[in-house]
Amino acid sequence: MAVRLFFIGLFFMWSCQSSPDSKGEKIPDQGAIATGQQAEKNIQFLTLQLEDQPSANLYYLRAKNYLMLHAYGLADQDVEKSLRDNPGEPAYLALSAQIKQKVEDYSTSIDRAKLVEITEWNSPQNSLLLAENYFATNQMSLGRYYLQKMNAELLPISDKARLKAVKDFAVSDSVRLYTLMDTKPADESPLVYVFYDQALQELASLRYQQLILASLKKYPMDPYFMRYWARFLVKMKKYTQAALVYKQVLKVYPKTKSLQAELVYFDLAKQGLLPIKRAESTSDSLAVSSDSLSQN
Repeated sequence: MAVRLFFIGLFFMWSCQSSPDSKGEKIPDQGAIATGQQAEKNIQFLTLQLEDQPSANLYYLRAKNYLMLHAYGLADQDVEKSLRDNPGEPAYLALSAQIKQKVEDYSTSIDRAKLVEITEWNSPQNSLLLAENYFATNQMSLGRYYLQKMNAELLPISDKARLKAVKDFAVSDSVRLYTLMDTKPADESPLVYVFYDQALQELASLRYQQLILASLKKYPMDPYFMRYWARFLVKMKKYTQAALVYKQVLKVYPKTKSLQAELVYFDLAKQGLLPIKRAESTSDSLAVSSDSLSQN
């Protein structure tokens, strides 16, 4: 009896771990794939599976893992493929609503979040997403409506700071949000983008460089981190390096209106056509080291 229990226990342990498939690749745990744990390994595995047998669910799972890596453009491409094959699936719509916000397609994000709203997938997070989108598109009354409608007590702890920021934004703007920050938000928080946007003109250049390069090291596929790094390089008049970074952005992110405007600003700066501002300090001009540039 004891021997039998021992072998049953071993079988249970093996079933919970990664196992090799017919190609010799390790199959990640299904829970890890669904939640985005070890996202890079999951993407490698899912890409192999998609090569053999493409399916809406595999594209959906890879999109979730791309989202964990902040690879928003690639996530958007995959979730669109999953919706092409199964356009009414609430889980796909909910994920797409999140991703569309990240690629600045707020109208589509609103449309899909509204579809989710009438399904069992509706949640306080979906209401918060709608509030954010309405504020982003200057539909302030609708944004406040969704803030009042949601049950904030049911939000996960990770979204509490996000909720506070949205409430602050409802009566203020990103400048005030920045002044309320004691430190840089975590790289996983949407508030980190507000921080980098405002800090570009507020922080010492060397400090900004250290922070943005650290964020890029952690999330090298994050298009916003890449864009803030490029904007910093433009500020430091490192136009050749900035052009290379923008080229990387365009490979993994759609050419949104804000990105187009950014590229126009970059082109004007490169040609020396921007209004003349006060000269940068000597310390600023030396902030970008050759070592840091070689990483990009």
